Amino acid sequence: MSSPMLEIGKFNDVIVVDSSPVGLLVEKYNDTPSEERETALLPSTELNQLKNESLGVGSRFNGFVYYSETTDLLVSTSNIPIQIDEFAILTATGSIDSGAFFDWKLPRDLFVPQGMQHRPIDAGLNYVVRLIHDEERQKLIGTTKLHRYLNEDGEGQFSLGEPVDLIIYDKTDLGYKAIVNNTHQGLLFHSDMFKKLAIGERTKGFIKQIREDGKINLSLQLTSKKGIMSLSDQILEDLVAHGGISSLTDKSPSEEIHARFDVSKNAYKKALGTLYKAKKIKIEKSHISLITKI
Repeated sequence: MSSPMLEIGKFNDVIVVDSSPVGLLVEKYNDTPSEERETALLPSTELNQLKNESLGVGSRFNGFVYYSETTDLLVSTSNIPIQIDEFAILTATGSIDSGAFFDWKLPRDLFVPQGMQHRPIDAGLNYVVRLIHDEERQKLIGTTKLHRYLNEDGEGQFSLGEPVDLIIYDKTDLGYKAIVNNTHQGLLFHSDMFKKLAIGERTKGFIKQIREDGKINLSLQLTSKKGIMSLSDQILEDLVAHGGISSLTDKSPSEEIHARFDVSKNAYKKALGTLYKAKKIKIEKSHISLITKI
């Protein structure tokens, strides 16, 4: 049986129970009668976004619930990019000594206190933010200090070569830190990069290595033997299509390699090495060529 109390900072299945001059009053939908019920206001300005002219008493919808800055009522909305304990890419709108503000599609920007910032916030830039419920002060706030909310130990959680969803959230001397499947932290080394990444960018990746300490190394393309052999086949096909000769060598710019095969220079060099050892290609300064007939 679900609780009749509204969950702050999350989407709730709500039902309209009354109307007022400033909007509709909603409660969390529960088919079991209970005296302990909370009410939230769906402002009139929100009705247009729901695109439901027939919305009235008895109507149900999925509404995000948050604290009002002007009344004692909770407020419900249908337009929100982030929920409690989730990560979202938000744009900073400004900052003061005590913190920074982010656009999260509500009348008032989301506040990230100075003590909850991983680094100083610059207006106009995108950051990965996690939403937090400060129950003591009855506020929803954000944080860019994400490390404490991410599991660094990938042992037993992932397999080598497994495809994963990544959110790039920090840059270090070694590479880029990424949120892995919204639960773990991993690292993309600069040496494995074949394209530029930006903080807040969402991209696909692969588990490259689970280190002895459990930390996760990531890759933007498969670097397993199977993946390299697949690239090797592509190189052979490309050579055949170009009469057995290609000017794309292990010394070629990474941009040209990526444009042709959508892989990093490091992965391309490994594939060339595999073909060279198998005596299928000859590597010269200015070109590579087929040795065996394909």
